[in-house]
Amino acid sequence: MRKWFVPTWFFVALGLLLNIISALMTNFSLDHAMQEANGMIQQQESNEKLIGLTWQQVETIERKRELVLILMSIANVNPQPLSASVKAQVIEELHDWLNISLSDLSNVEIPAIMQRMNDTQIEYRNKIDQLYIHNLALEQSYQGVMESISRQRNLALFLQILGLALMLSRDLKRRDTM
Repeated sequence: MRKWFVPTWFFVALGLLLNIISALMTNFSLDHAMQEANGMIQQQESNEKLIGLTWQQVETIERKRELVLILMSIANVNPQPLSASVKAQVIEELHDWLNISLSDLSNVEIPAIMQRMNDTQIEYRNKIDQLYIHNLALEQSYQGVMESISRQRNLALFLQILGLALMLSRDLKRRDTM
C-alpha cells in the first residue's frame, strides 16, 4: 500500500498564497468598501446640513408672514398709511423670498401672499422629507456595506491564520524527521 506524500514546500507555498490573497483582500476590496461607506456618511452629513438650512428657510418665511400680518393689522388700526419706504422694503423682501410680484401691500394682496407663502413652505417641507428619506436609504446601504466589510475581514483573517498554519507545517515536518 502506497502512502500519499505531499511535499512540505507545497504547504508552505499554499500558506503563502493564502496570506497573499488575504493581504490583497484587505488592501483592495476592504479599502474600496471603506471609501464607499465614508462617502455615504459624508452624504448623510451633507443632507443633514441641507435639512437644517431648508428648515431655517421655512421658519424665515413664517417670520415674514408674521411681519406682513402685523403690518397689515397696524395699517388697519392706524389712520396713517404705512410709509412708502416700509412698503417698498417689504415688497422687495417678499419678491426675493417668494418670487412674487406685488404692486402694493394691501388687504387685497394678502390672500395671494399667504397662499404663495404656504406653497413655498410646502415645497421646502417636501424637500426636507425627500432628504430625510434619502438619509434613511443611505443608512440601510451603509449597514449593508459595513456587514460586508465585517464578513470580508473575517474571511481575510481566517485565510491569514490558515496560511500561517500551513507555513508552520514546514517546522513541524522538520521536527518529525529529527
